[in-house]
Amino acid sequence: MTKQLFFDTSALVKLYHQEEGTAVLDNLLAEEQFVIVISDLCIIEMVSALAKKVRTEEITAAVFEAVVTAFEEDVLGFEVLHISQEEKHRAVELLKSWGLEEGLRTLDALQLASALTRNMTTSLDLFVAADSTLVSVAKKESLPVLLVQR
Repeated sequence: MTKQLFFDTSALVKLYHQEEGTAVLDNLLAEEQFVIVISDLCIIEMVSALAKKVRTEEITAAVFEAVVTAFEEDVLGFEVLHISQEEKHRAVELLKSWGLEEGLRTLDALQLASALTRNMTTSLDLFVAADSTLVSVAKKESLPVLLVQR
C-alpha cells in the first residue's frame, strides 16, 4: 500500500540539502512505497529556503540552480495541493486557536490547513516537518506526525 506523506518545507529541504535529519528521511523513503504530498506554497518556500542557503554561503549559486532544477523535476511526481480560500479561512482559525499559546505562524498555518483538508478526504500516513511548533500543533489537530530534527 502506498503511504501518503505530507511534507512541510522545513523537512522537504532536507531531501535536497544534506543536513541533520536528511538520513532519517532517506531511511523513511527507502523503506516503503510512498507519494509525497505538498502544498503549492511549498514550491515557493523551497526556492526561498535554497536561496537563503546561497546568501548564508551554505551552497553556491551553481548548486542552487542544480538543486532547484532537480526539485522542479521531482515536483512533477509529487501530489501538489492548491491552497483554497476555505483553507485560508481554516488557517486563520488555526492561528486563533494556536497562534497565541503555541506560536503557530502564518505560512505554517497555511501548510497545516492544507494537510488537514487533505487528511479529511484521504488519510495521511504522516505529516513530516522539522519545525517543532508546527509538529506540536499538527499532533494536537490529530495528524500522525514525524518531527525531523533541525
